[in-house]
Amino acid sequence: MLVPPTEGLKVAKYASGAGYAPDQWARALAGVDWDQAELLSDKPTSSVWRAELVVQKRPMTLVIKCEPIDSFKRKLQKLVRKTHAFRHWRGAELLMRHGFRTAEPKAVVYGRRDGVEVECLIMEALAGKTVLAFMSESHEVTELKRLTESLADHLAQLWRRGLFNRDSKPSNLIVGDGALSIIELDVVGLGSPRWLDESEWARVCRDLVLEPTGCGVRPSRTSMMRFCRSLHRRLSLRSSHTPASGPWREFRDDMWSSVSLMVTAHGDPTPEHNPLGPAGNRPHQD
Repeated sequence: MLVPPTEGLKVAKYASGAGYAPDQWARALAGVDWDQAELLSDKPTSSVWRAELVVQKRPMTLVIKCEPIDSFKRKLQKLVRKTHAFRHWRGAELLMRHGFRTAEPKAVVYGRRDGVEVECLIMEALAGKTVLAFMSESHEVTELKRLTESLADHLAQLWRRGLFNRDSKPSNLIVGDGALSIIELDVVGLGSPRWLDESEWARVCRDLVLEPTGCGVRPSRTSMMRFCRSLHRRLSLRSSHTPASGPWREFRDDMWSSVSLMVTAHGDPTPEHNPLGPAGNRPHQD
């Protein structure tokens, strides 16, 4: 288990507009009792925690993502600021500039734990459950339809603003308040590609099927057909030059065929670390 460091803490980046100085973030992290903190995810190369940090006498519940800087590659990434934390920070800033909601990054802090340098990304703790957790629960048909429409609308809105997240699997998406708005959680893979063809959208659809299948909550074919139809309609609103410029039935059938082949070729989709499992493998937010 990778526990956040409490010694030799140095702040490499912080949200200057938040009103807190760098050393205040370092002191807040050093003051956490990690035996009392909540472990959200425990993987061989990373961990995610939720803890209360006291920043300038103000208690805040925040999420801390940790990764060891224990290889030449990661040390080089740290040098050029291309570690997971810095890529996440850039993705979050890009997303927020375009008006989308995500967990706001607060600080990147380095320290040592058991002789290993550890990178910590401190970020906002969001309310709500993941799309995967929502799918695992029992809901009325109307609620599932609303979720399908919201997912299609969110992905199309991203695309219309020139954005695309290559890791939009259900455990990385949060069901927000209101009309089932969707919030991006992991934005390391967010970018601004010039063009997306149907193969990229097929990968998105595959991820919406693959991870839930591995967790025992595979979406129905009807739900995926509805999603493809909704996505086609929203993508086609931009112009005739879109990844969905043909008839929606053709788009739907081609998409489903591609997704089925991808899922079959993948083999056993059971995740090594089940995001619906017990403590240490839970979704990022409850």
